[in-house]
Amino acid sequence: MIGRASALALLAAVQAAGAQTTREVRIDAGAAQVQQTGRSTHDLAGVFGFNWATGTPEYAALLSAAVTSAGDSASAAQAGLAAAWRPSENSRWQTEGGTTVAAFGSTPLARGGSFSGTLRERFTLGAADFWAGGSFGGTSRDGVGSHSTAVELGASWRAGDFEALASATRQHSNDIALFNAAELFVPDGSSYGLTDYLGGLRYGRGPVTVDATETFRSAAHGTPSSQSAFFITAVWAITSRYSLALGTGRQLADPVRGVPDVQITSATLRISLLPAKALTRAAELRGTSFASVSQTADGALLTIRVIADEESLVEVAGSFSGWNPIQLTRTDEGWEAEVHLPPGRHRVAYRIDDGPWRAPRGTAMVKDGFGGEAGLIVVP
Repeated sequence: MIGRASALALLAAVQAAGAQTTREVRIDAGAAQVQQTGRSTHDLAGVFGFNWATGTPEYAALLSAAVTSAGDSASAAQAGLAAAWRPSENSRWQTEGGTTVAAFGSTPLARGGSFSGTLRERFTLGAADFWAGGSFGGTSRDGVGSHSTAVELGASWRAGDFEALASATRQHSNDIALFNAAELFVPDGSSYGLTDYLGGLRYGRGPVTVDATETFRSAAHGTPSSQSAFFITAVWAITSRYSLALGTGRQLADPVRGVPDVQITSATLRISLLPAKALTRAAELRGTSFASVSQTADGALLTIRVIADEESLVEVAGSFSGWNPIQLTRTDEGWEAEVHLPPGRHRVAYRIDDGPWRAPRGTAMVKDGFGGEAGLIVVP
């Protein structure tokens, strides 16, 4: 459970960096049933967590802590810090990193602990993301130390209410006890390598979000064994303050973070302590726009993004359309339109719900002579 929580913490920070200025404090409380591979017992556990997140269009950070209280071998505590940074609001590149420390056992450090770090670079192209990165970790368990490394390549693609992702991770470790506990024995007793192929699908609509992942693990060297695991979670936002999260499935052993191979079923109540401030900030940001221009072989491609409610009517117009309004398309982050511009001087403006015409950020503002404004763009 430590590894999954750490990965979700980094993901939350990454998503916050692509959003507008936000801040959230959240606590989680619930219960879980945990069964480690190779053990017949099912441990009932209490699950408690705390998350603090803040983000701007250029930077985001998340601090998290979690405790799983169960039998000695299933109990753990963790703390993690994740961050994401991009050079500018319109940059396609983003740097992500995180670190996690954990303690195992029914009392702090009763059986040992672990430390891990992750660094990753992400590139965004339209509705697709591509990333590459690496991670490292050290674990001390029952007086025996080990270390592990991993490299990862991945991609994701968004379409409407769905987002699909795929990744491949190559890991190397000498944590023999962890691998043997997962019933994958290492013949030479020194180290092992493995490759994980992960596919995932996310669906989010209204107050409900569902995530499903399938992982296939094959041995690179050290062991001839292979494994697979499926995990699914669902979150229902009952109100702006309270959410219910359900999850079930298998988590494969994670040598980088020292997490064992387990079957998990959990139910958690999430309480947001700052929902009012978040909603107020979102209202302040309504109407914010961003414009970016990229050169093409025969001119340029203008991309306009506007932050507005789903029910809003968002339109763009300009010299390229004879000032006839064009409705923007709804995306996960607001409203968006792409317009091809031939070489020359162009004016562009947007409006929300038949309001005044405004110049999008990233353009030179000029008055339109009718009480509104427009942005000036020059395409060489």
